Amino acid sequence: MAALKKAVWGPLVGAVDQGTSLMCFEFFNSKAAELLSHHQVEIKQEFPREEWVEQDPKEILHSVYECIEKTCEKLGQLNIDISDIKAIGVSNQKETTVVWDKLTGEPLYNAVIWLDLRIQSTVKNVKTELCGVSVSKRAD
Repeated sequence: MAALKKAVWGPLVGAVDQGTSLMCFEFFNSKAAELLSHHQVEIKQEFPREEWVEQDPKEILHSVYECIEKTCEKLGQLNIDISDIKAIGVSNQKETTVVWDKLTGEPLYNAVIWLDLRIQSTVKNVKTELCGVSVSKRAD
């Protein structure tokens, strides 16, 4: 029996979307912008105190690996060659902060995500100390 020929979809483009509650990875045919494969997983949020919102950085990283692996497996099931992957874009939780140990690469604490309000009073005090001068001027 003849081996199945790999489907030719042209250059593929991947998208990592690491959001507040979901991690999603998708592959598109770059010529037709057609979604070929995707996988997503939920990311848990932790609330250790009132107004604190955190996530486990290892869970975030694992979710990226899992989504990429599962999405590539789905491409294989569609007989699409992953060597056609030419680019991957990344979108993340821009204001989320993680502190890593520079020697081990291990996180030192949970990720403090953008929903966290623990420094709200500090920001208010800094703004007051600066005589009302805006800490961050945002163009509207």
